[in-house]
Amino acid sequence: MSGPETVASAAPPTGDTSEPSGGLLYDIVYEIISSPLNLALVGVISFLLYKISKSRQPATSLPAPPPELPRMRRDFTLAELKPYDGTQPDGRVLTAVNGNVYDVTKGKAFYGPGGTYAVFGGRDASRGLATFQITSSGSDEYDDLSDLKSHEMASMREWEMQFKEKYYLVGRLLKPGEKPTNYSDEDEDTPAEGSELKKRATPAATDSSKVEDKPTSTDSAPSLVEASASAATGGTEDDKQKAE
Repeated sequence: MSGPETVASAAPPTGDTSEPSGGLLYDIVYEIISSPLNLALVGVISFLLYKISKSRQPATSLPAPPPELPRMRRDFTLAELKPYDGTQPDGRVLTAVNGNVYDVTKGKAFYGPGGTYAVFGGRDASRGLATFQITSSGSDEYDDLSDLKSHEMASMREWEMQFKEKYYLVGRLLKPGEKPTNYSDEDEDTPAEGSELKKRATPAATDSSKVEDKPTSTDSAPSLVEASASAATGGTEDDKQKAE
């Protein structure tokens, strides 16, 4: 027979047998990092959650492009050209090259404030382009470019060709004492419609005159040629009978 000692030894030991805190989270993390497949699934799920949250965010609207400025057609002196350096409220930028003024507003990133060629905004850029010197002389006197060498003039004309292809021609850069040109509305880059209409009307008028000279039917009046021939032969047969 078993005594009290045996019963006491068979009893389970007393004490705290609960799992340590955080054991479940530790097991989950361990299961994930211990399997490459689980890591890949976690990456895919994270990417999908990111895309879903990104799509629900409101789309950022792009700023509207600035309105296109109206075309300008006039001549400028150096003093009148100087304010058009892009700092005005409308932001217009004008530059002169070889005696012509061009609207370079659409190239404001280059010729406007802070641009690479900002020193040419509102100024005559001829000498700088000819000599490859992106500096401002600071002089407000007209530069006749008479001291430039032949290869420098050729370089400036190449630049001028690029300006003609990319930018609108505004007018001329006036010499001291030179009067500006009075540009009319018909001269502002519009085709001469009157001349085109005249060209179209001329052949039409010629064709209509040819049709009128020909008899339209057998009962119509004789042509001018037939009338002249009848008068030369003494009239028609009816006229002779009447005379008899």
